[in-house]
Amino acid sequence: MGKNKSDTFRNFTIPHRFNYKVEEVEKSLKNLSDILFVKIVLSESEEIKEIHVITKDSSNPKRITRDIESFLLAKYNIEVDYRKISIAQVKDEEIKNSQASEESKNLARIKISDIKISTNGNHFEAIIKLENNERIFEGKASGINWDKNSEYLVAKAVLDAISNILEGSIFFQINEIKKVKLESEKKLAVVSLNLINSKGKEGLIGSTMVNGDFNEAVVKAVLKAANRRVFTKKIKN
Repeated sequence: MGKNKSDTFRNFTIPHRFNYKVEEVEKSLKNLSDILFVKIVLSESEEIKEIHVITKDSSNPKRITRDIESFLLAKYNIEVDYRKISIAQVKDEEIKNSQASEESKNLARIKISDIKISTNGNHFEAIIKLENNERIFEGKASGINWDKNSEYLVAKAVLDAISNILEGSIFFQINEIKKVKLESEKKLAVVSLNLINSKGKEGLIGSTMVNGDFNEAVVKAVLKAANRRVFTKKIKN
């Protein structure tokens, strides 16, 4: 008697572990229509925990989600639950000149109200408060307590506060934070950011002298980076 067909059939299995470079998959996803930015977060077991996506405001979130699911399955044999895909959108329309002009004035009035850093064992938390037009805007970030990560979390808290001032009309990505030693023995805090809006991604750099507290210097460097593009040159989404 011949061998049953079911005995020779090999099931198509979908691996649970993520066996690719995260940067490679993120870059591929950014080639999909209307996607401006992608960040993949893996769990400790190397499974996809979250996928954060920024798209144009005119895009259909459900379509984008389906596109991501289909693309990952077809190209990488990765199955992702749609509930793990988080989509934020930026406006396609240009912000009115009057609003941009007002925001340009606003930055001149922005100042650091408070910098609160707390550590508890391996936990680090940064709370940054910025004052603008007699209003206080707070940004928070927390995570593992180690040197490089703490600098990143401070910068992230500042950007969170700025995002609150701008009501989420744009987004930022932190590239790099460096402490540069000059020949004069003075130190400089340098922050490299990406501004992300409906037209794409733009690099920003801000720097300031370190006078004692490096965390405070990082806050000032982030504000200078944002100042050079977001406010003084006006926002055009």
